[in-house]
Amino acid sequence: YYESREYNKAIREIMALTDKANKYIDEKAPWVIAKEEGKEAELQAVCSMGIELFRVLMSYLKPVLPKLAERAEAFLQAELRWDNIHQPLLGHTLAPFKALFSRLEKKQIDAVVEETKGLFAAANKAAEKTEAKPTALSAVEPIAETITIDDFAKLDMRVAKVLKCEAVPESNKLLRFELDLGDHTRQVFSGIKAAYNKPEELEGRFVIMVANLAPRKMKFGVSEGMILSAGTGGSDLFLLSADSGVTAGMQVK
Repeated sequence: YYESREYNKAIREIMALTDKANKYIDEKAPWVIAKEEGKEAELQAVCSMGIELFRVLMSYLKPVLPKLAERAEAFLQAELRWDNIHQPLLGHTLAPFKALFSRLEKKQIDAVVEETKGLFAAANKAAEKTEAKPTALSAVEPIAETITIDDFAKLDMRVAKVLKCEAVPESNKLLRFELDLGDHTRQVFSGIKAAYNKPEELEGRFVIMVANLAPRKMKFGVSEGMILSAGTGGSDLFLLSADSGVTAGMQVK
């Protein structure tokens, strides 16, 4: 994909592999093993595999995130190269870990919002005086009509785990999902077939869905909700997901 400059497809493949890596760590739960006596060897094996998965994924991301890759190389004490991607770091010493990203706290975001309120107000006034001229190059859709917080509160969005995902043979657009919402499962049809030609690779991934949408009877069965994705449509669609640590059925707030 990199050679053909299909970067969106490359990132999609890398994210699918990242989901599998997260699934491995979640299932092995090294934080639990660390509390059990006599399992030091198992803990080291799981952590070593986690480091290897991290190294491989960062090697894949290096062409598009070079600065992040540099910080990863400093931690791994090794250069990330395509020609050694299959050579594990055996008997290798790592540098002390430093977070690759700084987490933004809510109060920091609130402060930025307050600082920019005046800028947005000025921009809105200017926009009212000047008629916008749409261009063919613009890929960003205009913001929809304003709703109230009460309107938004009617939506019940949940984290759902993909138990099964398969193409609907009779449809050119639909994938059929079997989703775990913690206390029950649901069937949802989603028109993202063109964006995910290997639907089975989505199994085990966490997605975001609108859980209180009225069921819709379709030719192929009943769709019990809506899975959220972003993009312009067709092959340019990307499923929304959540950070590791979420559980099936967790409410999005």
